[in-house]
Amino acid sequence: MSIRGIEHIGITVSDLAQAEQFFIGALGASVLYRLIPPGDDSKRVEGENMNPLNGFPPELNVIGLSMLRLANGSNVELFQTAPAVNDRPAHPGLPGINHFSVYVDDIHKAGVQMRAHGAKMFDGPSDCFGQEEGHGNQTWFGMTPFGVLIELISLPAGVNCDDGTTQQRWIPAP
Repeated sequence: MSIRGIEHIGITVSDLAQAEQFFIGALGASVLYRLIPPGDDSKRVEGENMNPLNGFPPELNVIGLSMLRLANGSNVELFQTAPAVNDRPAHPGLPGINHFSVYVDDIHKAGVQMRAHGAKMFDGPSDCFGQEEGHGNQTWFGMTPFGVLIELISLPAGVNCDDGTTQQRWIPAP
């Protein structure tokens, strides 16, 4: 078995067009394709057909599905359902995946871009600590208009892995 890394993350949103515009405007993403263009009922996927494949709730239908490219990291797959899901703000105290991090070269500029596209930026940027501590190493969290918590991170000084570690932390190429 050969694991290469995370290829994409999936996010269910209440408004696919809004989420696409946020990723495009705030994070420079591009839409690669729309498997289910919003408003195209001929391509909608019934939940009962997806349920055996991945546990998708049979009472929901996928009415929008797009794949976005996000720089040198994983792709982002956006889903819109009917009935619509209620966007719920994520936080690190929730079980399961509660945020994802985007590596940036200019954390201040990235935070301004996110804010300009509707994100609520929390206090920051904050200096990293522990193994991530170093000159210029910072993080800054923002909540998207659709409830996804995104961490901006910049690690120009690198990180220190624990003794005996055989791998290094992956950082997207410039």
